[in-house]
Amino acid sequence: MPIGTVLNFTQGFLPDAIGEIPLDHAVARVGAFCSDPDSGFFAYDLVGYVARKSGRLEEIGPWTILVADALAGRIRVGDVNKFARHMEEFAKRLGDVPKKDLACTDEGGLSRVIDFCCFGFRGAWAPKITKVGALFRNEAIPILDGHLARAFGYPRNGFTAGRESRWAAITKVVSALRVGISAQKEELATVRDRVAVNAPAVTILSDVRLTDLILWTSQDDRDSLSRGRMPWQARPTRTPPLTEDLARWITLGNPPRPA
Repeated sequence: MPIGTVLNFTQGFLPDAIGEIPLDHAVARVGAFCSDPDSGFFAYDLVGYVARKSGRLEEIGPWTILVADALAGRIRVGDVNKFARHMEEFAKRLGDVPKKDLACTDEGGLSRVIDFCCFGFRGAWAPKITKVGALFRNEAIPILDGHLARAFGYPRNGFTAGRESRWAAITKVVSALRVGISAQKEELATVRDRVAVNAPAVTILSDVRLTDLILWTSQDDRDSLSRGRMPWQARPTRTPPLTEDLARWITLGNPPRPA
């Protein structure tokens, strides 16, 4: 089957959903994001990858919710206090999420992913909670923030406002992501390979997170003209590339590395 020239994850959604995204645009946007030292790629994705690989995400505590701030989660002191009171439920729902790609989950696994994404408490609904959960289950849990809501044709607060309405939106979007990622595996692999030429660390991204970045940067570019910002699609790939070594952990008492 030939590789498509566009990506589309929003078929069947509202007319103002983002629709088709040219593959070349996705490559340019993701490449710019993954090489920008001021984006969330280093602070969230690369640091999270190293933390998972080194076993530093084996526990959950009151401060766990603070990791959402590595991706502009806007965590407040009150969120930490409330999270401490909801840790057991968070851990139970997170533990139920299958450790496999969202595209490969069965209906039961999909239901558990949706159940996690619907969890939250006043002040910390899906945009914050999924930013935390995706660090632990990066291959299964999508990040459901306001940009992604708008990409699927919902208002910015589509994953936070109401109860039944946000549950319905989360269910429909997560289900669509599973279908879209499964159907466009080869296109996503092509994006990853082409971005890796200049930003090799992109290879750490799961298909779910890569899809999120494609949709997020594409939606951000929709807004860039009205806000006078340079779109991701037009930004150059930065050098030198970000590497895992920058995300290392240092044991207290060890001498610093030589410069």
